[in-house]
Amino acid sequence: MKVLLMLGVLLFLSASGLAAEYTYVVRPGDTLYDIARTRDLCWEWLAEQNGIPNPSLLRIGTVLLLPGSPDWDKAGAYSDYTADEASLLAKLIHAEARGESLEGQIAVGAVVINRVKSDAFPDSIHSVIHQPGQFSPVARNALPSKPSSQSVEAARRALVGEDPTHGALFFYNPRRTSNPSFWESRRIIRRIGNHNFAI
Repeated sequence: MKVLLMLGVLLFLSASGLAAEYTYVVRPGDTLYDIARTRDLCWEWLAEQNGIPNPSLLRIGTVLLLPGSPDWDKAGAYSDYTADEASLLAKLIHAEARGESLEGQIAVGAVVINRVKSDAFPDSIHSVIHQPGQFSPVARNALPSKPSSQSVEAARRALVGEDPTHGALFFYNPRRTSNPSFWESRRIIRRIGNHNFAI
């Protein structure tokens, strides 16, 4: 019965054109970590979005939904933004996380989205990014006129809800911070590349 059900799912996905682009069928030897890494995703986030409580028990034949699927859980997505704000987010990511991995760049974008959703910060991408004293490239008027393609991709993925930080509201580079005493009061929840992510 399970085999027939899985075949039915795969036939539906193939017919709808979703199988190749937005899903992945677990094969022998796969780990959630490897599946996520080859797609520049955070494995914990992929597990959470697919409702997998114990990634070590990943079963062969499991169909994983990937970002972009119409069936993707959009609970974390942010949709109240303009094209200019999406571009602004990509520019900030470029300025703050140039040289970081795609995951690190998505994480920076996720901090902005988490702030927009938080009652403690302004309620739009533009207002969060231009809030005085928050982002040094903005204060220095150092945002690029054109962000890199990776920064654009990172912004897109942050906007659809990808959050490798699991809810961070702040990030900083501990080797470059000018205010280490402030960061002592913040709890670090994730380290990605050169940045600490905190709440």
